[in-house]
Amino acid sequence: MSKKREYCVGVKIINCFYVEAESRDEAEQIVREYDPYKTLDDCDFNIEYADPTNGEIAWKIKADEVDWKKLDEQ
Repeated sequence: MSKKREYCVGVKIINCFYVEAESRDEAEQIVREYDPYKTLDDCDFNIEYADPTNGEIAWKIKADEVDWKKLDEQ
């Protein structure tokens, strides 16, 4: 019997681009139009959390609503 559980893993991806533009809006638009590979090239990738979902949508679960003892028994 498998003891695997479902987890919601949150990531933060940080990157910085230097672009020439006539305005802030134009600079944002230039970066928005980059393809995913260019956007992720040389990015900083961090795992922010890995929370058990208990079969529920994780972003709706607050830490004080989870019965951790019950989850550990599963």
